[in-house]
Amino acid sequence: MKLHPPPFFHLPSVCRNGPLQQWRLGFAMLAVVVGAACTDGYPTQDAPAIDPLDMTQHQRLAQMNALGSDAHPDRTWSYDLLPGCVLRIDFDGKAGPRTAMDIPLLGATVKVATDKADDTFDVEVKPINPAAQGEITVMEAQAWVHAIGMSRILRVVEKGCADE
Repeated sequence: MKLHPPPFFHLPSVCRNGPLQQWRLGFAMLAVVVGAACTDGYPTQDAPAIDPLDMTQHQRLAQMNALGSDAHPDRTWSYDLLPGCVLRIDFDGKAGPRTAMDIPLLGATVKVATDKADDTFDVEVKPINPAAQGEITVMEAQAWVHAIGMSRILRVVEKGCADE
């Protein structure tokens, strides 16, 4: 007994075996292979962003140090929080390390500025103390998202000091 496929499978031989049909089949197979290869090793979802408001001061400081080390390939910024909510900043660039700076954070303002000459986004802190030298750059980032992230964490660190 010979089994026959259902009538909707009966296509003229020109449609089943024509060059256009073979090209479509080849393209579909190539798309599946390339699509599978492109996802190899990449995450399927974004890592959840942790809100600085949900972090401890220690976790915020660790995040600041991570940002400071990744924000620019030629510059490394590291941070420590001293008693009295004083931020200690250590900077190391192409010219070598600079002397550490201490900035009082309580009441300070934080902003992000574009440095067109250096092609960076600078995070600047202006202490409330009128005797201070004005705005102090605490990080230079090549990506805007790093600078915004740092400014947000700095604001929350200052709020965390005021809440203690």
